[in-house]
Amino acid sequence: MSTPRPDAQLIASLPPDLLRTIPAGQPPPGIQPNFADPPTRVPVILGVSIPFLVLALLCFSIRIYTKLAIARNWKWDDLTCSLGFMCSIVYFGSVVNGCINGAAGRHIWDVHLDLVLDKSSLYQSYITTIMVTPALGFIKISLFIQFYQLFRTLRWLRICVWVGAPISAAFYVAVTITAFVLNSPWPGESFLEAILSWHYLKFAEFSIPTGVIGMVVDWYLLILPIPAVLGLHMSTAKKLGVLIVFMTGSLAAVASTVSLYYRVYLDTDLSDPTWGVGYVLLWAQIEMFAGVAASSMPTVNQFCTHQNFSLTSRISSFRSNLKHLLSSSTRPSRSAREKLPDHNPSFTDWRGVKTQTMNDREVGSMRDSNSDSYERKVAEAPRMTDPQIRLTQAYSVTHEQLDDSTSRQVVADRHL
Repeated sequence: MSTPRPDAQLIASLPPDLLRTIPAGQPPPGIQPNFADPPTRVPVILGVSIPFLVLALLCFSIRIYTKLAIARNWKWDDLTCSLGFMCSIVYFGSVVNGCINGAAGRHIWDVHLDLVLDKSSLYQSYITTIMVTPALGFIKISLFIQFYQLFRTLRWLRICVWVGAPISAAFYVAVTITAFVLNSPWPGESFLEAILSWHYLKFAEFSIPTGVIGMVVDWYLLILPIPAVLGLHMSTAKKLGVLIVFMTGSLAAVASTVSLYYRVYLDTDLSDPTWGVGYVLLWAQIEMFAGVAASSMPTVNQFCTHQNFSLTSRISSFRSNLKHLLSSSTRPSRSAREKLPDHNPSFTDWRGVKTQTMNDREVGSMRDSNSDSYERKVAEAPRMTDPQIRLTQAYSVTHEQLDDSTSRQVVADRHL
């Protein structure tokens, strides 16, 4: 039994003040309309969809950074994922606008007719209808391309991709074109007339078949890489890690299944469409954002591996520098090395290199000789070529200067 269509011209002729007093729908028996503080699903819709948007945005940002700044290898799956994510952002914006300024997520009998016919509600209905298929289509095509690039050596997987990808692409292209043609205003129609027209309501009949095919594609993409990963020559722990990366797509598959349930529920009970459409919008967003995250997860894993290697290198470099610094701090100070000891008349340059060393016997004989003899020995010492050591040969030390502590300190200062 079909539901009669409202007369768009009659509704448009009503004054706005009257629309603010007319309930948009009849409540069930025993239910009173609540216009002051009605129950709503808006907090759930926004409270769940926003965290998934943040997750998708984080994974997508890491993917773009890794592909452009680290790998510097932009591929077709990156392009299709980017297009799908942009469509998802538009879808999300229209949902937020419809929930905050429109009637989505509320009972039809708890809102007045002016809110249902508001531009926010009409735009939300139109944009979500034409954006859901290209968003999901681009995201799923990106997964097909990604699997082909990762497992192209497996013949059976190449065949699965060549079969699944064209079918999915053809389906989503056809549905997108159909949605744009049937849901857009035809020549001579206003936007309200288009929303209430037969061709707009005709497209609603494609909701369940579209949901079924989308769910099948999601589960197909979820199962496809599992045999390929299990056949890799690596340890079980590594296989499990790779499977966890790909299993993030399971959330998108579950979301498409739940979304199909609410589509069937909405199609079979049109008495409260503004309430029923709320969870359809929610689970469609979860499917989109989870798909973006799943498509970006291999690149996120690559980014984390690169950052872990970079962090390990930085830690090793820091440890090496710290060890060198500590070893340098434990060496004798410059003043301690350059001070002339009383028992060893040795001249040492500032780097700790001994320019002349004499044993105790030579020191005894030197003390017995006059200062001229000692001065002559110093002058006859081998000439040094190092300019820093050569500075010490420009000075002579007498016997009296060695005995006098004050002179000895002056000599040491002259060698600095």
